[in-house]
Amino acid sequence: MAGKKPQESTGTPEIGTESVEKIELPEKTCFIIMPIAEHPDYAPGHFQRVYDYLIKPACIAAGLTPYRADDNKASDMIMLDILQKIVECDMAICDISSRNANVFFELGLRQAFNKKTILITDGRQSAPFDISGLRHIVYSPDLRVDAVDKKIPEI
Repeated sequence: MAGKKPQESTGTPEIGTESVEKIELPEKTCFIIMPIAEHPDYAPGHFQRVYDYLIKPACIAAGLTPYRADDNKASDMIMLDILQKIVECDMAICDISSRNANVFFELGLRQAFNKKTILITDGRQSAPFDISGLRHIVYSPDLRVDAVDKKIPEI
């Protein structure tokens, strides 16, 4: 067409063109430190419900992929996998509710490496003296849906 100037290129691709590449961000992970086996002071399946209805949704809401030691089904040394995750994960959530020795061991390792960790508890017992000064989030031990839904954003 006569009299119409050609458009100048700005050097940046227009939105919606095929020349724009999608940038993949690295996956952010959250290691879950909690009892996995049944505990006599809790109803069967209690800690699995804590994971399914409280911890996992909180991780996903924060843009983190949750990882628990029993997620790996490989037949290798589980402790090596746990140690690697303790050191490498971006965040950890630690449930200190049942005073499980393995939980405190893993929490101690995480703290030794000065890694970000969120402590949660059902509040049935007070925190041990050594970690009583650390902030922790108390969730309802009965895991009522309305109570759990309020704690997810807090975590």
